[in-house]
Amino acid sequence: MSWHDKVVIVTGGGSGIGQAVCLQAARKGARVVVVNRTAEKGEHVAQLIIDEGFEAIALQGDVSSEADIQRVVAETISRYGKIDVLVNNAAVCPQVRLTELCLEQWNHVISSNLTSVFLFCKEVIPHMLQAGGGNIVNVSSVHALGTLEGYSAYAASKGGIVSLTRAISLDYAKQNIRVNSVLPGAVHTPMLEASIKNLDTPKEQIMNSWKESQPMGRVGTPDEIAEVILFAASQENSFMTGATLVSDGGMTAEL
Repeated sequence: MSWHDKVVIVTGGGSGIGQAVCLQAARKGARVVVVNRTAEKGEHVAQLIIDEGFEAIALQGDVSSEADIQRVVAETISRYGKIDVLVNNAAVCPQVRLTELCLEQWNHVISSNLTSVFLFCKEVIPHMLQAGGGNIVNVSSVHALGTLEGYSAYAASKGGIVSLTRAISLDYAKQNIRVNSVLPGAVHTPMLEASIKNLDTPKEQIMNSWKESQPMGRVGTPDEIAEVILFAASQENSFMTGATLVSDGGMTAEL
């Protein structure tokens, strides 16, 4: 589709994959709403877009807060009058074994990663219906398919996103709203670096082991995942809904 004047909301847009989605969407001609819990990071990305001559605004918001989500959607509609694309990308990823995970931590992961998708879709879809359609991409993870020690809450939330995506896609398939999920593998983002910062092994050694363990011999880049997300949201991809797109360098193909 032509991205010219399309309004795109990206959660977790202040860094990593979210930042790459924001920049690529803006360069295609979209008007981008950068949503981030830390206002400074969102404002930084929006300014990068503006400095390149494109259009963006930054809205601070905690995706685990229904009130914040309602405010972000209301401000977007007030500013632009519509929402064409929603990318649910924001997530948290603590690495804690199940018996060491308290209920508060569990609830925080589920509300930030999974409930946020429900709430954003719930707020945005009525506006898409009024406009005659729209596209939603929910960023899950290969942890929805296979996981590692210490990721019980994260894996549960990401598996839930895949199932929720399928269900929402069926609810609105006849109303021209497509909903798909993208499952990144190991991608060099601040989240990946944060997940290893407290380990005793030097970061460089861990990153090298991550690269060597991938079938392609390297981890992915945020730009590579952003391309998949924007493909999922594009009108050229108009017959795909409820789908799960895996972009993991072959990780889940390997025994």
